Amino acid sequence: MKDIILTKLRTLTGHKCIELTTRGNTAIKAALSALPQDSKVLIPEEGGWLSYKTLPAELGLTTVEVKCREAKLNLQDLQEKVATKQFSALLYQNPGGYFAEQEMKQIYQICQLLGCLVILDVSGSLGTALCNGKYADFLVCSFGKWKLVEARGGGFISAGKSSLWDKLSEIKTLEDETSLVKINQKIDELPARIAFLQQIRDSVISDLEQKSFEVVHSSDNGFVVVVKYHDETEKNELVDYCQVNELEYTECPRYIRLNDSAISIEIKRLQK
Repeated sequence: MKDIILTKLRTLTGHKCIELTTRGNTAIKAALSALPQDSKVLIPEEGGWLSYKTLPAELGLTTVEVKCREAKLNLQDLQEKVATKQFSALLYQNPGGYFAEQEMKQIYQICQLLGCLVILDVSGSLGTALCNGKYADFLVCSFGKWKLVEARGGGFISAGKSSLWDKLSEIKTLEDETSLVKINQKIDELPARIAFLQQIRDSVISDLEQKSFEVVHSSDNGFVVVVKYHDETEKNELVDYCQVNELEYTECPRYIRLNDSAISIEIKRLQK
């Protein structure tokens, strides 16, 4: 079963070297284990994942935030920071915060030219064009709760080059057969799940824009809908909309979405 899954993931990522991990966080840890001790790691100032701030510290690494524009990495700030040659890697996700398409080609070019590895989290893009191993040294992914491959456990790490793969010193591999069967099933269901979530997301965005709400990056691919509000009246209207339509939501400012006043409608939590 494991070999079957790895073959499917090689097709989805374009990476040859790949291994299933016990969690998404263990995949991130594995990628970070390839870095020299006492390295500095760049992470986004918003639109990242919670563990981006904590896992590097567990390995003795220091994090510095890259400026963002509504969860999209600021390329100028990225280039200025990478140009200092102080940073061993950039860890970020596409889409940022599950709603902001990143300029992954330009990001990779900036980092590659200046000797900074790119660790790209594709938990919110596996099975879409935003998951492209061509523009990352390592891909990491979670199959946990509310992810695209929602197997409630497991993940993977991959690399395009065996020379980088050989630098990994810590991979907690997933071997549980029950989990493997579940992951294989959810990968097969991935195209239908993506189509379902995108259809709902498009409908929600259409509703809210007709009501003149400010939807952030409404034309980007993503699996949540982030809507700014400017006063309590707008906020309450958005909350009412979510409750009437039985849509779960979270409130921003929130690091994993947007550092601004907004409601994040969690489309990715829906089940077909």
